[in-house]
Amino acid sequence: MITATAPGKLFLTGEWAVLRGAPALVAAVDRLVRVDFSAEAGDGPLEIESLAEGRSWRGEAGATPMPQGDAGAVIAALRHLGWVRGRIVVDSRPFLIGERKLGLGRSAATITAAVLARRALAGVRLDPAALLPDALAANALFQAGHGSGADVAAATYGGVVAAERRDERLAVTRHALPDGLELIAGWTGESAATTPLVAAFAAMPSPPVLDDLIAAAHAAVAAIADRDAGRLCDAVERSGDLLARFGDQTGLEIVTPALRRLVATARDAGAAAKPSGAGGGDCGIAIAATPRVAAAVRAAWRDAGILPLDVVVAGAGAARG
Repeated sequence: MITATAPGKLFLTGEWAVLRGAPALVAAVDRLVRVDFSAEAGDGPLEIESLAEGRSWRGEAGATPMPQGDAGAVIAALRHLGWVRGRIVVDSRPFLIGERKLGLGRSAATITAAVLARRALAGVRLDPAALLPDALAANALFQAGHGSGADVAAATYGGVVAAERRDERLAVTRHALPDGLELIAGWTGESAATTPLVAAFAAMPSPPVLDDLIAAAHAAVAAIADRDAGRLCDAVERSGDLLARFGDQTGLEIVTPALRRLVATARDAGAAAKPSGAGGGDCGIAIAATPRVAAAVRAAWRDAGILPLDVVVAGAGAARG
């Protein structure tokens, strides 16, 4: 049996702008998907069990349509890298509360772990640089070509990464938060569907605010490269404000009332804060400069009906378990 794991993610900056060539700054977080392969290469029947969904998929390589959820993520990896027969078990339960998703990049982590397990079965390189192109290709199959792949880069490399589309490849640079800063995540209680939002944006012209979002994304990457905590927090705050304008200009519901409440209460407690990811629900982040501020943010969120999540930046990316 081959076991592989991959972490989830939180967007610090670069949402939406990354789809137009800007860098996304993304942190891997220590919620892991685990994929267990009891399988061997070759055509034949395959069973994929999702512990989070409480169901199994059974079929062969040509089965259509491709399912959604954990089984679909695994099948996308296998259709890119080669089919297997046997049994695969996916445990993505750390990415859910009950049946509701948290918005921590469950699909990207599942695809990345499945790609690593399949590459391990084939006896080929497992380092991040070798793994990333296959994980991105599988992710494109699963999402019908939509999405930036920045979440896949975080799942592959771990830590904090800047991911930027350059021609046909995704350039990835590893970073670290400046000393003293703490990343905090809060969940609104509302699960968002990212793919319809991204598909809608792909069909529309760029809104005027996008240039400012791109500038904020570049400013955040420059700040973290210089390990400048103040400039990074400023870029995070500006990105959050611009996401609200982006929603207004596109007609997409990006910053929901719950996300506005999350951001406002964290800022009142003294932290930089913004929604994280495509929006429409899910998570927001705060960046605190002291433990006292971090504790104040968590307390304020609880009072406001926002659930602080027990996550920290994951130093490692996808790995064999």
